[in-house]
Amino acid sequence: MAPLHSYKYTYFLVSSPSPYIAHVEINRPTKLNAFSQPVWLEFGAVFRQLSSDADVRAVVLSGAGDRAFTAGLDLMAASQDGVLNSEEKDVARKAKALRGHISEFQECISWMEWCEKRELSSAF
Repeated sequence: MAPLHSYKYTYFLVSSPSPYIAHVEINRPTKLNAFSQPVWLEFGAVFRQLSSDADVRAVVLSGAGDRAFTAGLDLMAASQDGVLNSEEKDVARKAKALRGHISEFQECISWMEWCEKRELSSAF
């Protein structure tokens, strides 16, 4: 697999196993590829970049390691997140901050859906 040189991310490895195909690998196997805020922000960035890349026609998404594709949300990181542990006493302000946090997460994850490529359902 050839690396795609313009794709440099901390939590994702992006390579090209065949012409016009991008392989995106969630690269956080010690945490079962769980999503913390930095991971989901990068996830959105990866798929935004793929969407506009004329050299990519299809995307394969996988998780590193042999234990899990992804465990979903990193509960340990979420429990330590400032938004969830806010000392804010005003319920409305706390709810507004939480809603913004959830919206940010959803938008980043939705970039996979909005990506103008088609995911391949089988291994290459």
